[in-house]
Amino acid sequence: MRPKFARAKYFPSGWEADLNRFIALFHRYGYIYRPLSGGTWASANDRWELTDTEFIKAISLAHDKFLLGTRAGKTSRFVVLDIDANSKYHNKKHLDKLLNVLARAGLTKSSLFRSSHSEGWHLYLFFDEPISSAELHHQLVALLKLNDFVVSKGQLEVFPNPGKNSQGMGLRLPLQHGFAWLDKRTLDVDYYREEMSPTKALTYFLDLLDSDANPYKAFRQLKAHVLDLESKREKAKLPPGQGSNVVPLRSPASLPDNADGHLVTTVFGHLPSGMNAESWCRGRQFSIEGLTGPSQRAEAIFCLNHYLFYGDPSRNLHAMGYGFEEERDWAVKEFLEARHNGYSSDISRGRADALEQSARAAHWRPPSKRDASPRTYTAVRPISWIRANDNKKRDARKKIQEALDSMKKLGRSFTTVELEENAGVSRRTLYKHDDIWRQDYEDLAAGFFASCVHEYNAVVEAASSESLPPSTVSQKITPPGLLAAKRIVAEISMRAQRDIRTAVRQKESDQDDSAKDWRAKVAVLTTASPPSLSVGEIKALLFVLPGYLSVAPYEEDATALLPYVQHLRRELAMRTGPPRPCSE
Repeated sequence: MRPKFARAKYFPSGWEADLNRFIALFHRYGYIYRPLSGGTWASANDRWELTDTEFIKAISLAHDKFLLGTRAGKTSRFVVLDIDANSKYHNKKHLDKLLNVLARAGLTKSSLFRSSHSEGWHLYLFFDEPISSAELHHQLVALLKLNDFVVSKGQLEVFPNPGKNSQGMGLRLPLQHGFAWLDKRTLDVDYYREEMSPTKALTYFLDLLDSDANPYKAFRQLKAHVLDLESKREKAKLPPGQGSNVVPLRSPASLPDNADGHLVTTVFGHLPSGMNAESWCRGRQFSIEGLTGPSQRAEAIFCLNHYLFYGDPSRNLHAMGYGFEEERDWAVKEFLEARHNGYSSDISRGRADALEQSARAAHWRPPSKRDASPRTYTAVRPISWIRANDNKKRDARKKIQEALDSMKKLGRSFTTVELEENAGVSRRTLYKHDDIWRQDYEDLAAGFFASCVHEYNAVVEAASSESLPPSTVSQKITPPGLLAAKRIVAEISMRAQRDIRTAVRQKESDQDDSAKDWRAKVAVLTTASPPSLSVGEIKALLFVLPGYLSVAPYEEDATALLPYVQHLRRELAMRTGPPRPCSE
């Protein structure tokens, strides 16, 4: 008989949460395996489930027969780019190119590992939430092929690979024999798996899962980037002379009715409230190409304002919504002066009223009301609603109290289901007013357990008075039934408090991480002094920094950034404005 696997030898008590996090990353059914002595990978019966023990044995290097791998589930929190040792991409030059392609698509974080003793590489791209496996595979394969990478077995493979008419391809589990952590800059091994304890190896892997996780918006950027590359590739296929340099005002008849809406949902993940998808897409086209024909100035002013109002996550353009009317007006004017491409004679001649419409499109309110302070909407609940809620609450408490009194007269314990049925209220309402019945419920339950014989009152290391020798001294001993009930209540209470503390810590950590990312990006953008920048650089910063102001994590951060933006505006006005006469 084989000895039972001693889990505590590798992962002592207290590691259950981390183990569960790791195991939850992988699909349990249809797994693959290979003998440690060598050979080919084989598939297990798709009805067989890979147990927790098998996972733990594998990552503890304690599996005495097989190496294990898993197939794709419906969703995944990671993508793996598998590069074999004999692949033409298994070198520093192609790795840098691959990382650059991923970064341009929005996937800036990745972790490089050695998959096994064969020296192959596994480049992991972690995400902070599960994403469709089929979508991940489709988008990554499309991205790589559009950038001239050959995606094939032995060269470069993408996992998860769910397959269309099969179970798909399986991938070797990390942290097994031959696994190692690699430095992406030097390709040297940082840590060998065999030189680390199971707990240390698991900790290092989960740390990367947290610190190198790409946000979900990065996946949306990836989809938009792939769509943009495909569009450019299709345009490049058009024969010369068949394209038009005038962008039509209406969508071509060959496009589906929801083409603009599809692009918007691809970029944002949903259709933002109040957005006109057609105007936003036209504004996006103007921001890329400028004016492409005559009589487009008015349309460009309106659509560019609409586009800047919502921003564009796929191009890292932050929204310039309410409160940024002046910035939008200025940005649109500067853009059209630079990118009218000779199609607006009024702008070319410098007419003062050429861009007057921009101010009206940016503010949309009449000048008489622009300086008025906006009134914040405050929801006011009608007094009739408040009275009705109070009456319902009073009636519910009365019903519960009456039901409790009738149950107590029976002189026996009762269940919450019985109390709920007698009171005629919902379970949610019953527990909302548990201050009425909780104490009586526990007291009657304790009395019931204490009166039961030992067969129904068994507790580890506890016994009824009937099984003990007669005592010569009168001792005050807690009845075993009451002791068991108290232990259960205490355990439930402790678990609830622990979950609350964990949720609070996670929320604080997420807020701190978001604030740190915001400050790091702003610190990079505000490194240079405004006098040392060129006019073009100042204009670019003024196009970007107002967006950061709109998403500042705290008021203090916005207050600290605002003087720099104002300094940029003064510097630009001084350089581009008319010369001032010298005072004697």
